[in-house]
Amino acid sequence: MSVQSILERRERAPDRTDPTRGKSATRTFRGDIEGLRALAVIVVILDHLLGWPSGGFIGVDIFFVISGFLITSLLLKEHARTGRISLVDFYRRRIRRILPVSLLVLVVTVAIGYLLLPGARALSTLWDGVYSALFVANWHFAFVGTDYLAATNAVSPLQHYWSLAVEEQFYFVWPFLLIVIFALAGRRTLSARALVTTVAVTTGVITVAFLAWSFFETSTTPAIAYFSTGARAWELGIGALLAAAAPGIAKLPARLRPVLAWLGLALIVASLVLISRDSPFPAPWGLLPVAGSALVIAAGIGQPEQRMLFPLTNPVSRYIGKISYSLYLWHFPVVILLATVFATDSPFYLPLAVVLMLALSVFSFHFVEDPIRHSLWLENSQTRQRERMRRPAAQHRFGLTAAKGWIGALVVVTLVIVSISFVALKGGASSGPSADAVAVDAAPLGAGANPGIETPAEPATLLATRQAAISAALAATAWPETTPAFDALGDNSGAPEWVDDNCLSVSTKNAADCRYGDPAATKTAVLLGDSMAISYMPAIRAALEPLGYNVASLTMFSCPAINISVAPKNASDASAATCDEHHAWVYAEVARISPDLVIMSSLAGSIVRLASGNEGAAALTEWQSATADTVAALQASTDHVAVLSPPPASTPFAECKTLTSSPADCTYSPSSLYQKVVAAEQAALTSAGAFAHYVNVVPWLCVDSSCPAVIDNTPVFFDGQHFVREASTQLGPLLAEALFPPAA
Repeated sequence: MSVQSILERRERAPDRTDPTRGKSATRTFRGDIEGLRALAVIVVILDHLLGWPSGGFIGVDIFFVISGFLITSLLLKEHARTGRISLVDFYRRRIRRILPVSLLVLVVTVAIGYLLLPGARALSTLWDGVYSALFVANWHFAFVGTDYLAATNAVSPLQHYWSLAVEEQFYFVWPFLLIVIFALAGRRTLSARALVTTVAVTTGVITVAFLAWSFFETSTTPAIAYFSTGARAWELGIGALLAAAAPGIAKLPARLRPVLAWLGLALIVASLVLISRDSPFPAPWGLLPVAGSALVIAAGIGQPEQRMLFPLTNPVSRYIGKISYSLYLWHFPVVILLATVFATDSPFYLPLAVVLMLALSVFSFHFVEDPIRHSLWLENSQTRQRERMRRPAAQHRFGLTAAKGWIGALVVVTLVIVSISFVALKGGASSGPSADAVAVDAAPLGAGANPGIETPAEPATLLATRQAAISAALAATAWPETTPAFDALGDNSGAPEWVDDNCLSVSTKNAADCRYGDPAATKTAVLLGDSMAISYMPAIRAALEPLGYNVASLTMFSCPAINISVAPKNASDASAATCDEHHAWVYAEVARISPDLVIMSSLAGSIVRLASGNEGAAALTEWQSATADTVAALQASTDHVAVLSPPPASTPFAECKTLTSSPADCTYSPSSLYQKVVAAEQAALTSAGAFAHYVNVVPWLCVDSSCPAVIDNTPVFFDGQHFVREASTQLGPLLAEALFPPAA
């Protein structure tokens, strides 16, 4: 969300402590802009708390327009008053307005993260804080979004800092551009009106250029475009253009202004309903809220007050707009971190989240942000002396107000961390292993063992033993001590063949390094599919290597095992474009190897991104046909094909395991779509006879459609759908029995 735009909370008479102020800078307070900020921050909070309205994230775009308008207005007025733009004064003001509260929120969030979050996620939050403090959070989060292993991670409590980074990057460049524009125009000794026109036209050209880039980047790399300064700069540019064109806009007839303002509000409301996360953004759909914001701002230029715009100018809206910077910064850490203490469907979560974010915001505004913003902190000695001579209270104001702000920040840090520490310690006291956990730990398929290989159970009892372990896990009332520990779960918890050996995407370059087991083994198996397939690799190796197999991985990120074309799953998914080529190589490689066994598995979710565009029943039919055709095509290359169903998707631990939750809060069930995909795959193999058979893993993970997140004291998934390496290994004996059932 936008932050810088929330900073300039009033377009009014200049700050009395601003040494560059002058009569020309005087400006009537814009209550409508303050109310527009309130609208923007409220829809953002609703979006993050409730997932409603669908276009709530457009609050960022409103902030960008406001920011572009207010900051550019200040720069233009300074030039009109003094004939120059002081970069030192500009950045001094920006630091006073931005850093105190933003750093306060960063420190508190990172500290609480270490108290509440698993170790890997807490460390990730620390790095998010570092990037946020350096104003490069947008590029950091864009980069993380291109990393497949990180794509399913829990949301960072500092992710909203990306917009602050965009604005500060823009304002690192924009004052320099204005100085260049004024310098070039000054050589032509233009009149004041011509100079203003030149600035407006140049600003318009720059804005259009950025808009064109936004269209291009949104169409080619939408995930990156969302965070990109280049793709967002046109929104700030629209605000800057309004400021540059203000002399002309001020001549608008009074009777037209309410029409423009209400039309602008209507466009913003429409964007909240019409825009969703599937809409191409920021271009072209960002034009709707940006145009609405621009109309509201333009309607008030040159007017002392918008009398007919009560939704924005009422006292409540004005106050929310006044504290909106603090409110924006605090709301997202509260939303994310509070969910680690209370489940989001708890009756306590929503009211407590609202109270916390409001209380923190009101306190930090009145005791940190506003005092420091009005202080003379960072001013040079001459300015301080001038202010003391002009206003004797200035010394008191600087000495007390700035100190008040820093003391307030210290109070916030201390109280919040102490409070959360108490909650964390209280929650941790009841999170030890229960009697249920001890009983499960004694089961034959215990965590950390390699059951069914060195000391196999009797074949007839393998599934029964597994089901008993699942039932015990479902009955558990307290979280057990797990292996790996919950705090250690992260990207590195997946299959070692994926994480350590980099054998998710296999080609001629690394195929030789992605073959496992004894090279001299008399039998060979190959694995086809995507990340789901390689998540099964520890189980496959545990099942097959003791039986004299070596196993070759021929998997590829985001590319199903069956010969079907898929669309990219996100902007960073380059594999979809080469998936068909990979399929051709894989099937040729299978023919060359001529393995004894081919094992296939694919994520069920791939069915919603078919390149054909098919959906629903048509998509299931296409998936079933492709499965049957692929199996039939493999008959000439192998002796047997086994298709492993993907596991049902679960809720990630980061969302369901909190200080107050129980294992039941993380229990999940196979979805309707999942069951349909499994049924389609099973039906596809009916014509293959004994050559191929289907292995449905649901009984290995669930009892009566209830699936625990922990089995035998081992977390099943590290991200909601990919196996923890230890959990995958535990499935080895079950897989061996499924592939080679004992003779009757």
